[in-house]
This record gives sequence, C-alpha cells and structure tokens, in this order.
Amino acid sequence: MRLSELKPGEYGIVKEIHGSGVLHRRLLSMGLLPGSVIRMVRAAPFGDPVEYEIRGFFISLRKNEASYVEIDKIVPLYLIPDNTEVRVVFIDGGVGFIKNMSAMGISPGKSIKVIKRCCPMQVLTDAGMQNIGRGMAFRVFVR
Repeated sequence: MRLSELKPGEYGIVKEIHGSGVLHRRLLSMGLLPGSVIRMVRAAPFGDPVEYEIRGFFISLRKNEASYVEIDKIVPLYLIPDNTEVRVVFIDGGVGFIKNMSAMGISPGKSIKVIKRCCPMQVLTDAGMQNIGRGMAFRVFVR
C-alpha cells in the first residue's frame, strides 16, 4: 500500500522509500524512515498537499511524493471489536512501557484476542487475561 492511499485518521508503518536522488533524500530527511509510524491528518481542500504526523511532527507532502512511500496499514488496538484475534505490529512508547506490555504478553509478533473492548479493555494473551486502559490500547498497533 502507498502512503498516498491513507485516509484521514488512518495509520501506517513505513516499509520502504522508493525513488532516487533528491526526492529520496528529502523524504528520508523529513523522518520517513522504515519502521516509523505515520498518520494521515488531513488533506487540503482540493486534496493536495496532504498533512501527515510522524514522530510527533507534522509534514506536508504532495500525493505524487507520498506515492513513493510504501507502508503497511496498522490500527490502534482500541479500535478492534470484541472477539477479534489480531497480531501486534508495533508498540509506541518508552522502554518501561514496552517492558510492561511484554510482561503482559503483548509484544510485536504475538497474537492477542480482544475479549471486551471497553472500560477496561480485556485481552487474552499467552500470559492469560489482561486488563488494558484506553491510553495503553491507543499506543499498541495491530494488524
């Protein structure tokens, strides 16, 4: 999937930057590095340019520039409906947060099942049933 295909509010994880020369270097210097999480914020009234959020910064790209960026679409855990099994792709947080999630059986590459979506979210992992707050579920990205 290409970055230019994201809709407002959707997330992706950068897989690869295609192209060469000045454009390739420009995209890399803007923070579009493989493994980075990116969110489409909004588009201009006629659809071009598009604003994205990456690493806490906002950047604007033309759609033709965004088409050089290959991504995998990902979704925050809190948007997953009940009784759905998903695979963890990325955890957005510091070392302590990632360590706590790992102790709960939530780490990249592992499968988890959402039992109850709200208040608090209940998920089934290798380590058993876990309760997760919405703020934590917002920082865990799945596919």
